[in-house]
Amino acid sequence: MLSSDSPEPRSSASEVAIPTGEPPLVAQPPVAATGDAVPVAQPPLVVLYQTAAFALSALLSPYLVIPAGTVGIVASQPSSKRQLILWTSLSVFFSTVTPALYVVIQILRGKITDVHVMEREQRGGPFMVAIASCFIGALVLRQIHAPPAVYSIGIVLAVNGIILSWITSFWKISMHVAVLSATVLAAIIVVPGIGVWRIVWLIPALIWARVTRKRHTLGQGMAACAVACVVTGTVLYFSINLWPRVTHKFNRAVTQIQHGPRT
Repeated sequence: MLSSDSPEPRSSASEVAIPTGEPPLVAQPPVAATGDAVPVAQPPLVVLYQTAAFALSALLSPYLVIPAGTVGIVASQPSSKRQLILWTSLSVFFSTVTPALYVVIQILRGKITDVHVMEREQRGGPFMVAIASCFIGALVLRQIHAPPAVYSIGIVLAVNGIILSWITSFWKISMHVAVLSATVLAAIIVVPGIGVWRIVWLIPALIWARVTRKRHTLGQGMAACAVACVVTGTVLYFSINLWPRVTHKFNRAVTQIQHGPRT
């Protein structure tokens, strides 16, 4: 018999512990002396993979794709050097500079979080400014007698903006992929002698980059490409005499598939 002063017997290891309500202990990442989590080094291939995706997203940003496509399309038109500079400057100003300035001002005002307007709810204002600016630019270029292939750039961007703005109101879609797809298709149709396969690969590459960086899903990238191609093709068909060019490009693409791309 145990006296009242005798120590109580210890519980054996086999006994079930009484639940305390505390969460189970989980392994935590290494913590530095300052209390901050220590970043875990990634394998070199993973770093290279992520870096390539970031580089493609940056280089194929709409802020760079639109001016580059504009220069290529305008330069393909027969005209004087002075006209080329004037048409290019006006087109880039209305299609890129004006919308970009609006976004920067809104960022400074705290209305928009980043230059690419990643938040779907913040895209309404930039869409309206870009659509209006592109339409005005197209009218100005038409008034100064720029060829249809030049002022159609603004119409293509404006109509794409209207459709994509409507889609964005209920679903997130990739603007990066949409702008690149519209630019690539316009260049293929308008620029004589351009190598189709030399620029088409940029579209799936950009979709991969956006998905890898978790900015969009594969479906959002593919939908952006499909919408932009349909809208761009339709606008160009009605704005310039496209049918002979379309059939020529189609026949050339089929020939390249059959015999391999020309070097």
